[in-house]
Amino acid sequence: MIDTPELDEGDAVGTELEPLSPFGPFDALAEWSHKLYLDGYGERAIAVSRQALAFVEAARDERTARYLQFICGVALHQLGRAAEASEEAGRLLRRLGPGTDPVWRAKALALLAESRVDLGMTALAMDHLAEGKLIVSAQRIRTYDHLSATMSVALALNALALFEPADELMVQMLALTFPPARVRLNVAQEAAVLQTAWGSMLEVAGRAAEAWPHYTEALSRTARMRALAAEADYPEMRARAEAIEAFVLHRTGHEGLGLARLRPAMDAFRLREELAETQIARIALALATSDAGDQDTAAELLAAVQRVSSATQLDVWGLTALAVRARNAVQRDGRSDAADALEQLAQVSLARLWEDRESRFEALQDRIRQREMAEQHERIGRASLVDPMTGLGNRRRLQQVLERPDQRFAAVLLDIDRFRTVNDEHGQEIGDAVLRRTADLVQRNVGDGDVVVRYGADEFVVLVPGGFGAAATAERLLEVVRKEPWLEISLGLRITVSVGLAGPAPAAEALAAADLAAAEAKRAGRDRLVTA
Repeated sequence: MIDTPELDEGDAVGTELEPLSPFGPFDALAEWSHKLYLDGYGERAIAVSRQALAFVEAARDERTARYLQFICGVALHQLGRAAEASEEAGRLLRRLGPGTDPVWRAKALALLAESRVDLGMTALAMDHLAEGKLIVSAQRIRTYDHLSATMSVALALNALALFEPADELMVQMLALTFPPARVRLNVAQEAAVLQTAWGSMLEVAGRAAEAWPHYTEALSRTARMRALAAEADYPEMRARAEAIEAFVLHRTGHEGLGLARLRPAMDAFRLREELAETQIARIALALATSDAGDQDTAAELLAAVQRVSSATQLDVWGLTALAVRARNAVQRDGRSDAADALEQLAQVSLARLWEDRESRFEALQDRIRQREMAEQHERIGRASLVDPMTGLGNRRRLQQVLERPDQRFAAVLLDIDRFRTVNDEHGQEIGDAVLRRTADLVQRNVGDGDVVVRYGADEFVVLVPGGFGAAATAERLLEVVRKEPWLEISLGLRITVSVGLAGPAPAAEALAAADLAAAEAKRAGRDRLVTA
């Protein structure tokens, strides 16, 4: 039985959960954990994830297990427990099998990158992010898994103040219409926080004119947040949108309107340390209370932001709080040694953060270019080994295997019976379709480690390392070709193969013997298997 973490009075997290994905019979457990994480209940999300993980693993629900492992990792990172988050990311990577959608690798890499930056492993983090970004950018977002992976990469980039590539991904996600309202709301919320952080960093750097377009975009995104919060019946998220708006309004000269928006917002959601909106609201209130002359309250609010920033690596908000402290000190005391020291500290911290940001951006771009070049070379290399008609290996690929004299293979050779007659009676286009269909049948009915090549015009070879299961493979191929509905391709079409089996032996010897065995199958009447 999974224990339900107790909630404090007023900690409503909602009972109607939007589906995270269509996968996994126990996906409701992942939905529950994810909802706790999104609402800022990180410790509870971790507890639910870990208890549920043991259950779904016993039930062999691997889909849900992956979600729970990931949610546990991101919640740990949100709480500043980077070493544990890194361990969870490693476990998630090991959990991903060969048939898993690559976007899951991108999700795990994004979590690993964020954690390793916090642990001082920036170079490794850039490698992970470059690979993750290439994975999610390879095609349009059409599934929830791809959307979730894209968000993970965007958040990792944002955490490193790499706003430009992060926002490129946010814009793609904001344009999606297929996710339910609750998911689109989460996208709008993260996108609004990103633009607010970007604007704040520019303003602290003394580039207020450049900050304004980002503040304007942040307001546009909070308007979308409020609309989606109403559609999803999620009043707390509406309050979080209004907290962001209050900060932006104050920073853009609308102090009174910002304060009027802020106080009701802060009463409508609990200021949990894990939420970016908590820090944003505190800074906005510190600005307002300082303007009203209450410097002590402002100082307490800003100190709270800096404590959380120190624990969770929220660099932008910690730096903003430091800059506001310097502003308030001047406002309170005029120019003084203390105020000047704070101002200088803010400037030095900003210079360091901006320098780190620039070097990280360059490192990311370099690694992406390196990976793109490596993938291009790999594609070119693969293309030189692939038969363009069937997509199987070609004679050059076969030659690579033949050059391994120290390894033993069993060879299965298939020769399409009366293929010239197929071309003569049905036409070359049908003949090509037969070759492609046969190649597909062969590829789908061999082992993962087997080498499959197109050997001649109408011949295919399967090399089985060590020969294990080769006889069963040969018999299966003979049968699936015989039973394939060839009439779908052309009326009156019937295809069979003559199959030769030999080995295990060095590849060249096994292939020569299988060739002779296939010829013997032809002479014996075709549509049969002969073993050398």
